[in-house]
Amino acid sequence: MLDENSPILTVSNVAKQLNISADRLRTYDEEMLVVPARIKNNVRMYSCNDVNWLENLRKLISKSNISITGFKEILKIIYFISDSDFDDFIKKQPKDSIWYTLAEMKNNPNYEKLRQYYS
Repeated sequence: MLDENSPILTVSNVAKQLNISADRLRTYDEEMLVVPARIKNNVRMYSCNDVNWLENLRKLISKSNISITGFKEILKIIYFISDSDFDDFIKKQPKDSIWYTLAEMKNNPNYEKLRQYYS
């Protein structure tokens, strides 16, 4: 039985699912915004958790006008805030704010995978 972390999706599968180009997906990897698994011949393979992370990232970028650089800066800040302080902060934000999306992203394994690059 596969779990949410099993790398089962190719770049083309994920690009179609997210309605983006394969090149954009590769850019997200090169920019260290997602860390897909690498299999034989260095082929990128994505898990369901990776796709969920990318869906939230796309939501932040497209609907909130956050740039890739801006997202990286937000991650750097969040990594330095304690979980309890972040949770307290989230409770004070409007329900439709970007912070709720970021709070959801904190529960994704990619959040911890990227910590080494941003903290």
